[in-house]
Amino acid sequence: MHAPQPSEQGFTLIETMIALAIFAIGSMGILAILMTGFSTTAEGNNLTGGYEMAQNAIGMIRANGSNALQFDGAAVSKTGSVTIPGSANTVVAQAIVSWKNMLHPAALPPALPSANGNIAVISLQGGGMCPCTATISVGWLSNGTPEAYTVQTIVGY
Repeated sequence: MHAPQPSEQGFTLIETMIALAIFAIGSMGILAILMTGFSTTAEGNNLTGGYEMAQNAIGMIRANGSNALQFDGAAVSKTGSVTIPGSANTVVAQAIVSWKNMLHPAALPPALPSANGNIAVISLQGGGMCPCTATISVGWLSNGTPEAYTVQTIVGY
């Protein structure tokens, strides 16, 4: 008498293909979540950079105290050209150029877009006296889409 042969156990080709398809679909879902996370992180980094640049401008204006109105109309373009208001004294002009160097760091590769910035300072009491409202706007391109960060504060009190 012969002993019965044990049946071969294993996966068929169809079972293996189905398992691979399920794995691939699951992997695509995880990849989509990761890509969204990377995009959100990049956007957060851009906003943090815009915040830092705007806060730097506020610090410059506050450091110049009674000269805060001399910053009104200061601007840095995306190409790096600087607009210094005609009423700005040497210290204010140097502060604006320093801000330009933050918006356009020397080590930034030319392929990466730089930020632009604008400063508006308006007297709350009129007559060219502070306290003043300072509005600082910083803008940049993120994947071809314009982004901006704007902050407003009272200075020179």
